[in-house]
Amino acid sequence: MRILLVRPRASGGLAAHVDQELALLRESGHEVAEAPVRIQERPAPLADLRTLRTLRRGAREAAPVVVHAHGLRAGALTALALAGTGIDLVLTLHNLPVGSYSVRLLGRGLLQVAARGSRTVLAVSPDLEQAARRAGARDVRRAVVPAPERTPRDAAGGDSGGKDIPDAATGDPAEAADDNAWPAECALRVLVIARLATQKGLGDLLDAAALLPAEPPVGIAVAGDGPLHDELAARIDRERLPVRLLGRREDVPALLGSCDLVVSAAHWEGQPVALQEALRAGRAIVATDAGGTRWVTGEAAHLVPVGDAPALAAAITTHTDPAVRRRAEEASRRRADELPSAGDMIDQLTDVLALAGPR
Repeated sequence: MRILLVRPRASGGLAAHVDQELALLRESGHEVAEAPVRIQERPAPLADLRTLRTLRRGAREAAPVVVHAHGLRAGALTALALAGTGIDLVLTLHNLPVGSYSVRLLGRGLLQVAARGSRTVLAVSPDLEQAARRAGARDVRRAVVPAPERTPRDAAGGDSGGKDIPDAATGDPAEAADDNAWPAECALRVLVIARLATQKGLGDLLDAAALLPAEPPVGIAVAGDGPLHDELAARIDRERLPVRLLGRREDVPALLGSCDLVVSAAHWEGQPVALQEALRAGRAIVATDAGGTRWVTGEAAHLVPVGDAPALAAAITTHTDPAVRRRAEEASRRRADELPSAGDMIDQLTDVLALAGPR
C-alpha cells in the first residue's frame, strides 16, 4: 500500500504520534512518503494556495495512493487539494480551535470541509468524535493512541501525550528520583507531568493547592516547562503554596516511582500519554474528566469536573489515606493491562487505510 502522510508544523504529542505512525507503517512494510509541505498552524492565504497546489501535485504523482492527514488545517487543506482526484483521505483529528467566536466559527468551517472530504476520521477524544459526526463525516472511529516507546534520554516537560515524556515502564519503579522533589515531611507526594500552558489547567491546580488542609501535609511537584512558568512561580511564592516547579526532567520514571499520586488538572486532553505511564507505573490517579482522559483511565482514576478546584482538592485529600491509594494502585495496574499497544495502532491504520486505498 502506498501512503502519503500530511502533517502540520507541530511538536509535542501530535508530532510524537505522527513520528510513531510513520515508523510503524514502514516497519510493517508499507511504502510511506511524507508530503513535501507541512501545514502552518494559522491561515496564510498565499501560503495556503501554494500548499494546495503542492499537495494536489504530490498526490497525483504518487498515485495510486491513499493520503493520511493529521490535524484540522492539514485535513481541510488536503481535502480541498484532493477534490475531484478520486484519491481517498483519512484524517486523524487531534484538536479543534479555541478562542474567540470568529476563531471557533472558522474552526467549524474547516471541520466541515475536512470531515466531508475524508473517507474516515480517526478522533483522539469523544468530543472530537461527536464534532466530526455533526460536521458530516461518513465514518468516524476512535483513534488508537498508545504511549510511544521511550529511550533513557527522553525527557519530560512537553505536551502531555508528547514525545518528551519517557515511558515509566522503561525505568525501575522502585528507583528514587535523583533529588528531593518533595519536602521530607510530605505525607502525600503528588506528581503532575504537564507542559506549563493554559490547556493543562495549572491555575486550577494552584487553586486546589490553596484549599488543601495543612495536615496531613501534601506536596505537589510539577515536571514540565512552558510559557506560564514565571506566572505560576510568582503565585506559588506569593501564596506560599505547597507546589514545586521542577522544570523539564529526564527522570520521569524515577519520579513516578517516588510519588504517591499522579494528578492532571487539564482543561482538554486527547489520550494523555502521561496518564498511560502513570497507569503502567501502578500509581493512583486523580484527573479532570477532560477530552479523552476517560478513554485512557477507564474506571481506574478518580475523575473530577474540569475547572472544579474544590473537587480536585477534595480528591487529592482523599488519597492521603493509604488504603484508598492501595485500591487505586491496584486499579491502575489492572487498567494498564488493557491499554492499547503499538500493534493495536498499526492494525487499525492498516485496516482503515486499506479501506480507503485505491480500488
